[in-house]
Amino acid sequence: MKIDPKLKRLILFALLFCFGASLRILFLPAKTLDMDSYLLWYDYIVQHGILRSIGSDYFGYNPPFIYLLALTTLTRSFLHPIIAIKLIPILFDIVNAVLVYKIVRVFEPQSDKPTLAALLFWVAPTIMINSAFWGQTDALYVCFLLLTVLLLLRERPVFALIAFSAAFAVKAQAVFLAPFLAVLFFKKRIPLRAFFVFPFVYLLSFLPAALAGRPIASLFSTYSGQVGTFELASKNAANPYLFVNESDYLAAVSIGIPLAATLLLAWALFYGFKKYNLSSAKILWIALVSLALVPYLLPKMHDRYFYPADVFSILAAFAFPNIWFVPIAYQIISFLSYLPYLFDAPKEILLPVALALNTSIIIFLLWKQWKLSRNETSSL
Repeated sequence: MKIDPKLKRLILFALLFCFGASLRILFLPAKTLDMDSYLLWYDYIVQHGILRSIGSDYFGYNPPFIYLLALTTLTRSFLHPIIAIKLIPILFDIVNAVLVYKIVRVFEPQSDKPTLAALLFWVAPTIMINSAFWGQTDALYVCFLLLTVLLLLRERPVFALIAFSAAFAVKAQAVFLAPFLAVLFFKKRIPLRAFFVFPFVYLLSFLPAALAGRPIASLFSTYSGQVGTFELASKNAANPYLFVNESDYLAAVSIGIPLAATLLLAWALFYGFKKYNLSSAKILWIALVSLALVPYLLPKMHDRYFYPADVFSILAAFAFPNIWFVPIAYQIISFLSYLPYLFDAPKEILLPVALALNTSIIIFLLWKQWKLSRNETSSL
């Protein structure tokens, strides 16, 4: 008996969703070192109350995550704290899957590919590990980065900058998308006035904490405090600073940050002022390059900082099917980078492999971007 093709697709989609959901449930009890910090913050909120806690400078994250963490304490009578905390990024995984669907639908409005893209995001190993096993919060700021790009694709730049501002209010790593925004500004896709929403949204995210009594100075010192938490040129990040000795840390930072800023500005100016047709697919490609290139060039990067590239490479593969191997490569790069911290795997072996693969992919991304900007009708 022949099975209807639509039924086959429905079965496949259901299996993918159930697979992703099942692994997340399986990962929930896992406890990492980072979770110890979250549990300390959780206990602090329970002991001092929500209002008093969000007015405290006890936490090492910006207020938006603390607001969500405070809400999880309301479930303490029926949910284990680890499960409650991990539900935050898992719920954002669901939201992000919807955003992935909507972005791919821009390119594929009449097919099942948007659904497939969302489900492939849902079952991507590093996405599941990041949220459900590790309990990290990268899904939160990437949610707003996805929304930023979706709104730009829909030609709503002011709302896109509101979303980007929210992403930065959640985590400083949102700045990885800044060179992309610069390109679109130079291409006159984002008006100057749109950038003026940034300080208002950023300050608005602080308002509940400020009203609860948190010192203003501490609200603006979170990110600077995070910068000084470790003195390593690379914290298991698959970038060239992996080979910098601890003794050369200051030199790496002193040279690496201005060098990265110069190269990224040159990249943004070149593709911002170069004459070529800026299609929706190319906008997505530029976003991917920005998110991959910034953590590759900067020192002081962590193992998780290619997470946005993991996500956006999946999107790019649906805009340009011939680069299907790029999201696979980023899954491998991030997974190899995660292993030393999560499972004490030998980083001396794994991280050079991740760096070699990442370097190859960066070169490929830049080469294809150059090719796309030269040939108006080219496709990948």
